[in-house]
Amino acid sequence: MKTDLKTAVRVLSDLIKIDSVESAPLPGMPFGEGNAAALRYTLDLLKNFGFRTANIDNYCGWGEIGEGELFGILGHLDVVPAGKGWTHAPFGAEIEDGKLFGRGAMDDKGPVIASVFACARLLQEGKIPKKRIRFILGCDEESGWKCMERYKITEEMPIMGFSPDADFPVINCEKGIVYHKISFPLPRGVYAIEAGTRANVVPDYAEAYCDYDPDIQETALSGGCLCEREGERIRLYAKGKSAHGSQPSLGKNALLLILKALGAAYVEFNALYNAFSLTDGSGVGLKLHDDKSGPLTLNLGTAKTADGEAIFELDIRYPVTYTMNLITDILKSSLPLFDIDREDYHLPLYVAPDHPLVTALLKAYDSVMGTRSNPISIGGGTYARFLPVGVAFGPEFPGSSAPIHQADEYIDLKEFEKSIEIYSNAIKNICF
Repeated sequence: MKTDLKTAVRVLSDLIKIDSVESAPLPGMPFGEGNAAALRYTLDLLKNFGFRTANIDNYCGWGEIGEGELFGILGHLDVVPAGKGWTHAPFGAEIEDGKLFGRGAMDDKGPVIASVFACARLLQEGKIPKKRIRFILGCDEESGWKCMERYKITEEMPIMGFSPDADFPVINCEKGIVYHKISFPLPRGVYAIEAGTRANVVPDYAEAYCDYDPDIQETALSGGCLCEREGERIRLYAKGKSAHGSQPSLGKNALLLILKALGAAYVEFNALYNAFSLTDGSGVGLKLHDDKSGPLTLNLGTAKTADGEAIFELDIRYPVTYTMNLITDILKSSLPLFDIDREDYHLPLYVAPDHPLVTALLKAYDSVMGTRSNPISIGGGTYARFLPVGVAFGPEFPGSSAPIHQADEYIDLKEFEKSIEIYSNAIKNICF
């Protein structure tokens, strides 16, 4: 197979067309048929380029080439649900104005393919790796990292590596991530509330159904919600703008609009709105900050009703010098009205700015871009924190726009080409 840009775009398009949103497990397919198909497609690609491959029970897989010390390049093939508001088919891989549209184009199928082609080019040029280069491909990054937990049981851990699943120039610091479930008995007169697809996505749509109350209607309408009176009941609808849960200020949370309206008559919903309407945590005693990683952020991502309860999912990204236990303790003490349970979490990552891995990747980026860069911190979470020593490396360029977890997600094809060049330079410098 050729390693030119045209072929890389075709391969990425084919991969985007595989709907790899996690679905109900099937025999031998723990995350559903689409995720297994995406893994099979990418392992076949690596095998075509001469890599030794292994499929680990369709939880994850790897492709490896070379001998010696193991260096990892970790990416994921699962994607968040498409959501609403697309003008391009979410799994159509349509190209328009130099952009390839589709869920996963930037997060994380595009960067995975860019990295694979970057390495394959070096091999086709006849270069011999001085390390074992292993691409590790997960299928559950967006929903809990069970893929990486399975990897740890039987597979060899790289000594160090990077994950192409964030920003350039280099991410040496990732905030801690912790999810909480917040629940309480559904108040009398409220029959349903629904919003969001995942805790790590700002919900762009929400609705509720409750007894009619003039204060609720007035608050809803003044806040931009739509209302439908149905006799003695009323249905509320709100539209917002999706964004990645690590950057909630870039979106508009539709669930908060619904909570504000319901809060005009119900103390529980008013308390939730006051707690989470500000994404810096100040509404719930969590306005925390440190110099290494910056401020805490939070996103109230989903709402549903089940068995007479209202249930919400909260995504918190906290600074690296604080502890997860402290976050949970403050949350519980600030919200005594609710049952709060800690769920999935990822501990913070920090690699010193002068570590050889960080400096080597910065050098690779700067030599291609003609810049002098410093490593940066993010609120996002990548597989880099799965490694003994790992950082995130690309693909989003400084100042560029990439609607990750939003409608009309895309990858700019000029930037895709540039990222292949950067990854190739980095892999050559470190592994060849």
